[in-house]
Amino acid sequence: MMQGLYPTKRLLPRGRRLLAGGALALAALAGLPGAAWAQEWRPQKNIEIVVGFAPGGSADQIARQLANAVKDTVPVPVVVVNRPGAAGALAAQHVAQAKPDGYTMFVGGGSETTSVGNHQKIAYDPRKDFTPILKVARLPSVLAVKADSPFQSMAQLIEAAKRSPGGLSYGSTGEGSLFHSTMLVFEARSGLSFLHVPYKGAADSLLALASGQVDMAFGAPEEVRGLIDGGRIRPLAVFSDARVPSLPDVPTLTELGYPVALDNMKGLMAPAGLPEPVYAYLHKVFSEALQTQAWQNFSRNTGLITDYADGPAFQRQIDAGYAMIGEALAGAAKR
Repeated sequence: MMQGLYPTKRLLPRGRRLLAGGALALAALAGLPGAAWAQEWRPQKNIEIVVGFAPGGSADQIARQLANAVKDTVPVPVVVVNRPGAAGALAAQHVAQAKPDGYTMFVGGGSETTSVGNHQKIAYDPRKDFTPILKVARLPSVLAVKADSPFQSMAQLIEAAKRSPGGLSYGSTGEGSLFHSTMLVFEARSGLSFLHVPYKGAADSLLALASGQVDMAFGAPEEVRGLIDGGRIRPLAVFSDARVPSLPDVPTLTELGYPVALDNMKGLMAPAGLPEPVYAYLHKVFSEALQTQAWQNFSRNTGLITDYADGPAFQRQIDAGYAMIGEALAGAAKR
């Protein structure tokens, strides 16, 4: 190999040898993953953050706050584009098929990446077709009942479910959604069964709960907060590893003996094959965005739980959630 790089039979003139040596040095430098020049990628056109839900929801708010938080550090506009449908799967599919050049990302980590693919065939694999940039937040699943429900605690609800399998109904944000899957995992690990009533979104399912159409329903902390404060619903449990700071008296299901923790994760994800320098740049600017006053104000005012993870760690969490749901569905199919 050395003979191929440096011919021994005919030497180049000294000046040309110096140029050749410089070119070889640059080539060697290019092969080093930590080379300084490799970190110099800078965007040259608008960056799009695609949101798989309608404007106003948590994913949309997160995308717009991230775009706002980097407006002084990213030299191009960061534009939020809404592509709602199929529990976020339409947006995820759009990004999976986009060019991996750093100009197209989506807000992922929830139903479209951990749940939907376990219920139906989709045109992408959330475990292989994306490059996660970072996780920015988690939205725990809160299970609530109507304010005048006879169930004062999750323990009481569980006892009633044991006496009447399938007799208690719950509202979710749709077939295959993360809330639907969360209850399926709970059923698998508890041996209980409930009646699923799907709705088009959390607003619809929670209003159905408040009006007595279902016995219980799921929602993120910021989605249930208003109805709790208004005295219309009462939270019983949080399906997460830790209690929610804004609901400190509500126990986790894990505390009650059922280890079911499926947070609705939120982060930025790009197409698979994203070059390392592009990932490094996007990770740096958006992780720094979490330290800005604008983001911290947003987090405080909404009760959003900021929960950072880098890209590889975020992917591992997605994989774990996907597997947990898949195992629950496989177990249910055998019963």
